Amino acid sequence: MRMNKRHLLGLVAALPLAWLTACGGGDSNDATVRLVNASPGYAALDLYVADTVEASDVAFGAGSDYTNVKSGEVSNVLTAAGSTTELLNQTRSLGSGKKYTIVAYGWEGALKSVIMTDDESAADSNKTKVSVLNTAIDAGELDVYLTGTDESLESSTPIASGVDAGSQSGFSSVASGTYRLRVTGAGDTEDLRLDIPSITLDSTKVLTLVMAPGSGGVLVHAIGVIQDGAVTPYLNTQARVRMVAAVATVPTFSRVSVTAGDTILGSNVGSFTIKDYVLLNAGALTLHTSVDGTALADQAVTVAAGADLTLLVTGGSAADAQVKVIADDNRLPTVSTKYKIRLIHAAPTLASQNLSMTVDATDVVSDLPFGSASSFDDRTASSAAVIDISTPTQGTIYELTDQSLLSKGVYTVFMFDGVNGAYARVSPSR
Repeated sequence: MRMNKRHLLGLVAALPLAWLTACGGGDSNDATVRLVNASPGYAALDLYVADTVEASDVAFGAGSDYTNVKSGEVSNVLTAAGSTTELLNQTRSLGSGKKYTIVAYGWEGALKSVIMTDDESAADSNKTKVSVLNTAIDAGELDVYLTGTDESLESSTPIASGVDAGSQSGFSSVASGTYRLRVTGAGDTEDLRLDIPSITLDSTKVLTLVMAPGSGGVLVHAIGVIQDGAVTPYLNTQARVRMVAAVATVPTFSRVSVTAGDTILGSNVGSFTIKDYVLLNAGALTLHTSVDGTALADQAVTVAAGADLTLLVTGGSAADAQVKVIADDNRLPTVSTKYKIRLIHAAPTLASQNLSMTVDATDVVSDLPFGSASSFDDRTASSAAVIDISTPTQGTIYELTDQSLLSKGVYTVFMFDGVNGAYARVSPSR
């Protein structure tokens, strides 16, 4: 049975000091550990070391205090806060007199952790040592920049470049001061994943910037972990939103415009177009949509920070057009040999028909209503997949052959209308 540390202290409170010392309380041979929660899948975590809870209720983006534990080979167990159900159990060797930070990361059901030895020498006066640990396992390789407020990334050099998921960069020495923190996809300054206006680097400190994934899987958060010091979350305040124009006025396709707050997602976009994602500030937004110059009723939406959304504008004409808000789970498959695939029903001429989809004769989607998206299904990668889309009354209505569906890919199959009837298109979702 695991014993809470508070219970253990209460049990021995009346015992003589000599007995406590003999048992090793505060022993110089102890190791010292703390927990940082970089897992967006768990609101709060507990850490057990050798069956004793050593850190409790550690919220996402936060860190516990350091605590003394016995050195040597010990089990490290992570549980959801207040639970004794093991989420992750690892055995680690903790060195005598050493200090460690355990970083928990990964989504619900796929929790992982990495341990950092806090023994990096202090930075020089007026300098800060900075490293990047990428636990945003869905985001791919990242570049991290610390710049002045108005400096362009094109003329800046990242403090860490190409930091892959699950890896940590070396330490860079940076002049202490206040910086703008930006994170991009590796080698692409236009692919902005995080933008924090102000972060302060203190003299002589050693800082690890831990990257954690946003809910959509592409945007990231940062958690600043000072060696032997504070843990500070730098959470994303933006989201990625795209519009898909799918209003069927065959043969002269409609033109669709959508503005979310003050951000234009598309202007006079012809059906059937899948626009790129656009970054915008998260929170409560008003959608202004028009089809062929006819304004639809404004629509209020709330966009979560770090999320990806698709705004599907569909219908038979401007008179019955509607905007469907679809959450995009662009997280990568957890198995490296698999891809993810889903179906979006955006064919107005089939509005009365629910759709089903098979991939290589295996059922993937069943009974999907018009204007909605299926959940993603994980499939083994294929270089020549066959996708079949059907309705209950018509049977197969469209077939895609020789589809290259790559491992670690995330795909959406859109069912659209066209000049010659309904047709399907496979689109990478990220």
